[in-house]
Amino acid sequence: MQTATRTPRLAALALLALLAPWPAAAGPPERVSGRMVFDEVAEGLRKYGKETDREKRIRWLRKLAPTGDVRVAVALGDAWGDTDGGLGTIAQNLLAEHYCPKGDEPKSHGAMTWGRVTDWWKKNEADLRRRAKELPR
Repeated sequence: MQTATRTPRLAALALLALLAPWPAAAGPPERVSGRMVFDEVAEGLRKYGKETDREKRIRWLRKLAPTGDVRVAVALGDAWGDTDGGLGTIAQNLLAEHYCPKGDEPKSHGAMTWGRVTDWWKKNEADLRRRAKELPR
Protein backbone atom coordinates (compact mmCIF):
# COMPACT_ATOMS: atom_id res chain seq x y z
CA MET A 1 0.00 0.00 0.00
CA GLN A 2 2.93 2.33 0.50
CA THR A 3 3.75 2.05 -3.19
CA ALA A 4 0.23 3.08 -4.17
CA THR A 5 0.41 6.33 -2.17
CA ARG A 6 4.02 7.00 -3.08
CA THR A 7 3.42 7.04 -6.86
CA PRO A 8 0.91 9.92 -6.90
CA ARG A 9 3.14 11.91 -4.58
CA LEU A 10 6.16 11.37 -6.80
CA ALA A 11 4.12 12.27 -9.87
CA ALA A 12 2.92 15.47 -8.17
CA LEU A 13 6.48 16.40 -7.17
CA ALA A 14 7.74 15.71 -10.69
CA LEU A 15 4.98 17.91 -12.12
CA LEU A 16 5.84 20.72 -9.69
CA ALA A 17 9.51 20.47 -10.62
CA LEU A 18 8.62 20.80 -14.31
CA LEU A 19 6.35 23.80 -13.69
CA ALA A 20 8.80 25.65 -11.43
CA PRO A 21 10.50 28.58 -13.18
CA TRP A 22 14.12 28.14 -14.12
CA PRO A 23 16.54 30.60 -12.59
CA ALA A 24 16.94 33.44 -15.04
CA ALA A 25 20.37 34.56 -16.10
CA ALA A 26 21.22 38.17 -15.40
CA GLY A 27 20.50 40.36 -18.40
CA PRO A 28 22.03 43.63 -19.43
CA PRO A 29 21.29 46.65 -17.26
CA GLU A 30 18.37 48.85 -18.22
CA ARG A 31 19.19 51.69 -20.54
CA VAL A 32 19.43 55.23 -19.25
CA SER A 33 16.06 56.84 -19.80
CA GLY A 34 17.50 59.77 -21.72
CA ARG A 35 15.07 62.11 -19.99
CA MET A 36 16.45 65.45 -18.97
CA VAL A 37 15.84 66.78 -15.50
CA PHE A 38 14.58 70.34 -15.59
CA ASP A 39 16.42 72.58 -13.15
CA GLU A 40 14.02 75.45 -12.45
CA VAL A 41 16.57 77.42 -10.44
CA ALA A 42 19.23 77.26 -13.17
CA GLU A 43 16.65 78.25 -15.78
CA GLY A 44 15.38 81.11 -13.60
CA LEU A 45 18.91 82.38 -13.01
CA ARG A 46 19.61 82.20 -16.73
CA LYS A 47 16.52 84.30 -17.45
CA TYR A 48 17.41 86.70 -14.63
CA GLY A 49 20.88 87.18 -16.12
CA LYS A 50 19.51 87.92 -19.58
CA GLU A 51 16.84 90.32 -18.36
CA THR A 52 17.58 94.01 -18.85
CA ASP A 53 14.43 95.48 -17.30
CA ARG A 54 15.09 96.30 -13.63
CA GLU A 55 11.57 95.46 -12.44
CA LYS A 56 11.65 92.06 -14.14
CA ARG A 57 15.09 91.34 -12.65
CA ILE A 58 13.69 92.15 -9.21
CA ARG A 59 10.72 89.83 -9.84
CA TRP A 60 13.10 87.01 -10.78
CA LEU A 61 15.12 87.51 -7.59
CA ARG A 62 11.95 87.54 -5.48
CA LYS A 63 10.74 84.37 -7.17
CA LEU A 64 14.06 82.53 -6.79
CA ALA A 65 15.07 83.63 -3.28
CA PRO A 66 12.61 81.37 -1.38
CA THR A 67 14.20 78.28 -2.97
CA GLY A 68 17.14 78.57 -0.58
CA ASP A 69 19.45 77.50 -3.42
CA VAL A 70 23.08 78.57 -2.97
CA ARG A 71 23.25 79.70 -6.61
CA VAL A 72 20.52 82.21 -5.84
CA ALA A 73 22.38 83.38 -2.72
CA VAL A 74 25.41 84.09 -4.90
CA ALA A 75 23.26 85.97 -7.43
CA LEU A 76 21.78 88.01 -4.58
CA GLY A 77 25.25 88.74 -3.23
CA ASP A 78 26.35 89.87 -6.68
CA ALA A 79 23.22 92.00 -7.13
CA TRP A 80 23.76 93.57 -3.74
CA GLY A 81 26.51 95.74 -5.17
CA ASP A 82 24.21 96.98 -7.92
CA THR A 83 23.19 100.58 -7.41
CA ASP A 84 20.56 100.42 -10.15
CA GLY A 85 17.34 101.69 -8.63
CA GLY A 86 17.22 99.73 -5.40
CA LEU A 87 18.15 96.30 -6.75
CA GLY A 88 20.98 96.11 -4.21
CA THR A 89 18.68 96.91 -1.31
CA ILE A 90 16.17 94.29 -2.40
CA ALA A 91 18.95 91.72 -2.82
CA GLN A 92 20.21 92.50 0.69
CA ASN A 93 16.71 92.14 2.15
CA LEU A 94 16.20 88.82 0.33
CA LEU A 95 19.54 87.52 1.61
CA ALA A 96 18.55 88.47 5.14
CA GLU A 97 15.08 86.96 4.84
CA HIS A 98 15.89 83.68 3.08
CA TYR A 99 19.55 82.89 3.76
CA CYS A 100 20.63 84.28 7.12
CA PRO A 101 20.04 81.59 9.76
CA LYS A 102 17.11 82.19 12.07
CA GLY A 103 18.31 84.04 15.14
CA ASP A 104 21.01 85.69 13.02
CA GLU A 105 18.55 87.90 11.17
CA PRO A 106 20.23 91.22 10.60
CA LYS A 107 17.45 93.33 12.10
CA SER A 108 17.67 96.13 14.55
CA HIS A 109 14.31 97.27 15.94
CA GLY A 110 12.58 95.98 12.82
CA ALA A 111 14.96 97.72 10.43
CA MET A 112 17.61 95.99 8.37
CA THR A 113 21.20 96.83 9.20
CA TRP A 114 23.71 96.78 6.38
CA GLY A 115 26.55 95.98 8.75
CA ARG A 116 25.11 92.70 10.04
CA VAL A 117 24.20 91.45 6.56
CA THR A 118 27.63 92.49 5.36
CA ASP A 119 29.24 90.53 8.19
CA TRP A 120 27.13 87.45 7.41
CA TRP A 121 27.94 87.71 3.70
CA LYS A 122 31.68 88.11 4.30
CA LYS A 123 31.65 85.10 6.62
CA ASN A 124 29.72 82.84 4.20
CA GLU A 125 30.50 84.11 0.69
CA ALA A 126 33.43 81.79 -0.07
CA ASP A 127 31.52 78.69 1.05
CA LEU A 128 28.38 79.72 -0.87
CA ARG A 129 30.39 80.34 -4.05
CA ARG A 130 32.20 76.99 -3.66
CA ARG A 131 28.94 75.11 -3.21
CA ALA A 132 27.28 76.97 -6.09
CA LYS A 133 30.09 75.94 -8.44
CA GLU A 134 29.28 72.28 -7.74
CA LEU A 135 25.73 72.71 -9.04
CA PRO A 136 24.58 72.99 -12.67
CA ARG A 137 24.40 76.46 -14.17
